[in-house]
Amino acid sequence: MSPTSPPAAPADAATGTPTARLRLLHAALRLFAEHGYAKTSIRAIAQAAQANVAAVSYYFGDKAALYAALFSEPFGDMPSLVADFTRDGLDLREAMQRYFRGVLAPLQHGEIARQFMRLHIREMLEPTGQWEKELEQDVRQPHDAMVRLLGRHLGVAGPDDDLHRLVLAITGLAFQIWCQQEVLAAMEPQLLATPEAVDAWTGRLTEYALAMVAAEQALRAPAAAPR
Repeated sequence: MSPTSPPAAPADAATGTPTARLRLLHAALRLFAEHGYAKTSIRAIAQAAQANVAAVSYYFGDKAALYAALFSEPFGDMPSLVADFTRDGLDLREAMQRYFRGVLAPLQHGEIARQFMRLHIREMLEPTGQWEKELEQDVRQPHDAMVRLLGRHLGVAGPDDDLHRLVLAITGLAFQIWCQQEVLAAMEPQLLATPEAVDAWTGRLTEYALAMVAAEQALRAPAAAPR
């Protein structure tokens, strides 16, 4: 998953109307999420986007390239987020804030973000080969970056199982929100209803993450000498 920024293809500056490329991305996202890669045709995407079939070739090349674009373009890319939260000079709190802000910001797009999550779930259930690419770039790379960041903070000489557990627990805070969008919409819709509501998660998850790091630090501290 690569949720880090607003949609890459903007609306036309003069009219405010979504460009043909953006309409194709949104239509493809919805149809691929609903029906899967194999059962979604280029013609259906073009029709839903109110675009010519040739527009897919013009903007993306083919169906496979359009599908691959959905895993990076709609919400930016994870390498950019890694560079942001691992920037030199950041203290741990600022690094965590940058991480959670970047991961959660796309939730402000509501239904598009929910479709994005459905697309990833469908790709895992009906793999096309895109999942392997996602695993390396959008899962492994940020995980390793967070391991290095927290390892330095904790003074750990090298990554061990407990450090990996800590990182998975912290990053899982954000991805649980992503995975529970449908549940939140049904039970507590106000928690994701506005940009401000989404932003509120950043502050809370940052505090939760710092508490986890402090707990891990305490667990690693040498046992107090007996009196």
